[in-house]
Amino acid sequence: MILIINTCLTDRLEVILAKSADDWFSEAIRGERQEAKKLLKMIEKILKKNKIKQSALTGIGIVTGPGGFTSVRIGVAVANALAYGWQLRVAGLKTSEFQSNQELVKMVFSKLKQRRLTKIAKPFYDQKPNITTAKP
Repeated sequence: MILIINTCLTDRLEVILAKSADDWFSEAIRGERQEAKKLLKMIEKILKKNKIKQSALTGIGIVTGPGGFTSVRIGVAVANALAYGWQLRVAGLKTSEFQSNQELVKMVFSKLKQRRLTKIAKPFYDQKPNITTAKP
């Protein structure tokens, strides 16, 4: 069973649980600019609702961008932290690498099987962050 996190969507957060590339389901909640507040609760809820224990997970997928700077950063950080804490492999995909959730799930399964997979997913930003400096 793998967990896939997508915080790169414009108006919602999406979490997918997949038993295989063809057997999966997703849940989404409206969450524009609410990722930090809602993502971990959403993951906990979907695991509890489907009676999936953390020990049943074999990997984590994350959509690494592009998307909103903070959304991407939070999604990637959560995926990496869960993978590290639960000792799972993590696979990152850019939004340009898939057209649908079906393709996303298949590609994450494929990437998780690769031996040369990196230990962390890295965020992909399509532009420089628009972060302002504090005024003196």
